[in-house]
Parts: sequence; structure tokens; C-alpha cells
Amino acid sequence: MPELVDPSYDSITDIRNFPDLISTPWYASVGVKSKKGEKVFLSSCEDLFNEYGPKTQTIKDNEMTAYLELKVMCEATRLFINADSAKYSFIPDIILDEFLPNVWPKEIALTISTLESKRISDNSNFRTWGDVMPIDRFEKESEEKATYFNDEGFKEVDVLGNGDFNGDDISDIIVVVRDHVTGGDYFNMRLFVLSVNRKGDWELIESF
Repeated sequence: MPELVDPSYDSITDIRNFPDLISTPWYASVGVKSKKGEKVFLSSCEDLFNEYGPKTQTIKDNEMTAYLELKVMCEATRLFINADSAKYSFIPDIILDEFLPNVWPKEIALTISTLESKRISDNSNFRTWGDVMPIDRFEKESEEKATYFNDEGFKEVDVLGNGDFNGDDISDIIVVVRDHVTGGDYFNMRLFVLSVNRKGDWELIESF
């Protein structure tokens, strides 16, 4: 998030100063249609939280990707601000590997419509992301970032950090997922809070 604010402001890297990021101006404003259908310009996370809804669209189509990036980073910042220190952690030392789609929840899988999302949700045979969308190839950039490929497209997974985000004393992780479709211009960006229990089972805590 710090890299997305106006460069004239001092860089904020200490988590104790993260609350300042909510009101700090972005490097540029983004025009959207508000919840009331009016045209408004968002210039900070504070603006975004006041105006956006699940169907918010940018006025200019080519600004939608930037809007999604800012929205996800604002939500992640708010989560970190409100997080507690966990007493227990069952997060594996290596999170991103080729086996991850077989253990992460099915909600992580690419869905390009509400109808498809409901179909996946209603299918009891689908338990994991890999059940919905088998992965053909895996590329790891770092311990925090990797890309997963299949016939339909590819998914970039970025682990932002960890903390207790739901108050159960167990460490959770925040993950950003960027979905791309092969041969098309579809793009989506989502934020997930995931946790893993002492048995090693992953579960979805929250999604944005």
C-alpha cells in the first residue's frame, strides 16, 4: 500500500503508522459511479470506504484495474490495522508450492460470472481450488509470490502477511489473487483471509 500513495508524502513502512494510510492521498484519483449512481472521484482509502459497493465500476474502463488494485490494498491495510497478535500458528513454513491448489478452499478458483460462482458453491464434489480447476504448471517467484497456470488462464498469488484477523488466537494470512483468462482481456483481483488449523486443514475466513 505505501507505494500507491502520493510520492510527496513520506513513505510509511512501519505497521504502527498504517492508520495514516487510510486518509493519505493516492498518487492519482480514480473516477467511479457511487452507490447512488453519481460520478465521484476517489483519492484515498477513506473516500473508497465511503463510496464503493459490490457493483462499483470506474467511469473509464481502462481505470478498472487500477481501481481494483487500490481497493484490495485499502482492504488489506484496514485488516492489518485491526489485526491482533496470534497466540498459535499452524501456518506451514512453505505456503506456496505446486500442491497448494489441492488444499486451499474452492473459493480461490477462477470464476468469471455470478452463475459460475454459484455452480461451484453448490457442488459438494468441489472442496478445493484444484477440484474446480486442475493446475498444469507452477512458477514460484519468491516465498510470497507464485503463479499457477491451467488451460483457461493463470492465477497470480501473493501472500501479504499474517496475523489474527478473526479473534480466535490462531494466525491467519492475507492473500491477493489476480486472475487472468487465456486469449481474453478478463482480469479480476481478489483478497482473501485464510487460516489453517492444527490438522493442516485450510479454511476461508473472509473474502473481498
